Amino acid sequence: MRRFGALLATGALVLAACGGDDDATEDVTEESDESASDCAVDTLNIGTILPLTGSLAFLGPPEVAASGFAVEDINAAGGVLGNQVVINQGDSGDATTDTANTEVDRLLAAGAQVIIGAASSGVSLTVIDKITSAGVVQFSPANTSPTLTTYDDNGLYFRTAPSDLLQGRVLANLVIEEGATSAAVLYRNDSYGVGLAESFKANFEAAGGTVPEFIEYAEGTESFDAEVDQVVAANPDAVVIVGFAETGPILNTMHERGVGPTAKAVYGVDGNIAGLDQLVSDVSILAGMKGTTPSVDLASISDFVAKLDAAGVDGVYDYGAETYDAIVISALAAEIAGCADGVSIGAQINGVTKDGEKCTDFASCLSLVQAGTDIDYDGLGGPYEFVDAGEPAAASFRIITYGAAGADSSLDKYVFAS
Repeated sequence: MRRFGALLATGALVLAACGGDDDATEDVTEESDESASDCAVDTLNIGTILPLTGSLAFLGPPEVAASGFAVEDINAAGGVLGNQVVINQGDSGDATTDTANTEVDRLLAAGAQVIIGAASSGVSLTVIDKITSAGVVQFSPANTSPTLTTYDDNGLYFRTAPSDLLQGRVLANLVIEEGATSAAVLYRNDSYGVGLAESFKANFEAAGGTVPEFIEYAEGTESFDAEVDQVVAANPDAVVIVGFAETGPILNTMHERGVGPTAKAVYGVDGNIAGLDQLVSDVSILAGMKGTTPSVDLASISDFVAKLDAAGVDGVYDYGAETYDAIVISALAAEIAGCADGVSIGAQINGVTKDGEKCTDFASCLSLVQAGTDIDYDGLGGPYEFVDAGEPAAASFRIITYGAAGADSSLDKYVFAS
């Protein structure tokens, strides 16, 4: 079991950070209570690497806003270990830049013990070794690549977003249910694109569908004439696009070739379906397009959605709740650990999300923790019920539908997958 083995391997870091002596045994659990009062890190320092620039920048606003909301709410409730939480916001850029690497260096130098992000799985994979080898938690609200489930991360990588093994199944079921028996797939060549495209393909074919064209393109591609010509020649019932901001040029070209959403069933995913109206030349060409993204029913968190709207997210809510929850879970883990260093926090994160008394906000959860009660934080985007790998094994998905004027929330549907 990757998570348990990793925690034992990092036991020495727990003792070093929380003041264990040279004669300490290998039993980390027995030492943690005794050494907590000697912990050298009693202020929770959080850094973020979220997409302010790059191919996912259109998804950055709800994540950045939500991270601020979380810290405000935590500090209003008294903070963590009696101290106010510190947050330093940073940019992730995308995998064509070295932005995330530079920002991680800055955040580590500033004392971050939890780094929230990146949103892109590919970007996270460029910095995960640096973060976790420093004994710091990396907690993504939006990574979905299956590669990260089994990655050797010293027990310090977590995510509130579900693996694309789930989204691929939800998307395949949607395409099948709407009558398509063949689907062409265009996908970006990175850990996210490959993982989700392969998951869709496997589930679609298992349900009896065929994939006549499975078209990979490189990150940074600017012209998609050749790829779209392949789709036109195959003439499938449906087209699935697994991409980021480049989905805009793809759709513009598809519309010009007569295979866009107004002429054929076209589907997107969490990396592109929200905010598509910002990426295409004319929003009306999106009419009829649908897509999937991990999300609880937005009506059930309407107050939070209203706060995001007030912050100027322009109707894009993806991964806002998951960002908020990642920070609250980290804060509760630090409170339970009695120490705000990364290794101590990481050892408690999974337990915060399951098995105890349910609570849904930091203040009420904190009261339970301080009373000695085991908690199960469900939060805005939960329930989570993290498995050993530090991720949810089940999730709710929103199916977004576009009309001629943009995404039509009155047509939203939600499905739960596990």
